[in-house]
Amino acid sequence: MDRRTFIKASAVAVGAVSLPRKLYAAAEAPTKIRFGTAVGMSGLFVDGSKSTTISQYDLWAKRTNDAGGLMLSKYNKKVPVEIVYYDGRFDINETTKLTEKLILDDKVDMMLAPWGTAWNIASAPITNKYEYPVIYTTAGDSILYTKANDWPYAFWSLSQPNESVQPLIDWLVQMKKDGKIKGRVAAINIGIELGVEMANAFAKLAPKAGLDLVFAKSYPPDVTDLQPLLREVMATKPDAFFSFSYPPDTFMVTAQAQQLGFSPDVFYVCIGGVFPGYRDQFGADKVEGIFAYGGQDPSAPGYEDYAKAMKAVYNQEPEAGAVQVYACLQIVQQAIEKVGEIDRKKIRDEIAKGGKGTLWGDITWKNQLNANPWSVGQWQGGKMVGVFPAEKQNAKPPLFPKPKWAS
Repeated sequence: MDRRTFIKASAVAVGAVSLPRKLYAAAEAPTKIRFGTAVGMSGLFVDGSKSTTISQYDLWAKRTNDAGGLMLSKYNKKVPVEIVYYDGRFDINETTKLTEKLILDDKVDMMLAPWGTAWNIASAPITNKYEYPVIYTTAGDSILYTKANDWPYAFWSLSQPNESVQPLIDWLVQMKKDGKIKGRVAAINIGIELGVEMANAFAKLAPKAGLDLVFAKSYPPDVTDLQPLLREVMATKPDAFFSFSYPPDTFMVTAQAQQLGFSPDVFYVCIGGVFPGYRDQFGADKVEGIFAYGGQDPSAPGYEDYAKAMKAVYNQEPEAGAVQVYACLQIVQQAIEKVGEIDRKKIRDEIAKGGKGTLWGDITWKNQLNANPWSVGQWQGGKMVGVFPAEKQNAKPPLFPKPKWAS
């Protein structure tokens, strides 16, 4: 055999060896990508959890699988996703225990966040410890200003307390300078988590900016009647009223304010105020001009198709809080498909670069926090639109004053 024949024969042999390797690599592609979450599925806050979080996990999984799954370029194959749920029951111990179980016993490929500030913050040290990248989508707490960088595998998408109240404070100060209001503001808050955090931020920043905080009081999570508290608020004659509330009391405070005829120029509610069900319960005319925590841009890329999917699957309109949860799933999907395999360190590094063209627009991070999230929305013409930060693309000018309750 001459040298040329030897080289040709060797090439054939190498090809024969490499072909089975390619087939073996293809056979090694996972049959599914399993995501785990210890999200509250029963208990006091289940309506918020289902509406904002669980619905979006299920919708994203359905739409992803309908498209064939996530593309893993390492195997040149799309792989379907599966979500493994455990009910954290809005219990810190249960949430942390089940989070660890999903990682150590179930050995899921990726983790998803629970719902709610307390449970997100309880989960983050665990997912970070085991180096599972997670975007925590429903948490606002001042502790994140100092702790977020301690958890490099955790990213936080929502507007945090200071950034959530400051834009409205600045706007009210301008309204006062323009002679449109006297600058008297009142606030109540649910005595847990984000309610406390938002109230504390507001109580610190509003007087500092020159507003007159004429009333501030907390109420317990199991409250059944807010009318006595509202009567106290009404006696102070505020221009602007803030309810740093969770559902179901977000609905209660609105209904009882209407019953009492309490209709200040500015009316703000927190969690749940962006729900289409909030508008549907009271009517578009009654919620017109009400501000709420969060916001959205219905002209964002992909929003129309997403809205159609929400209608087809749930017979519901998009809800602004849910929109940002879905946007963060888009970031995770982008990261996985860029990496092309389930390499959590590489996926984490891709998530850290942010996301492009999501339902919440382009998202970037600063110190693990969303650098420019929607912080305040408002009901305008029967739609929840983003108004602050005012510099965000397609932000709408605030409607002022809020129309008085219809008789």
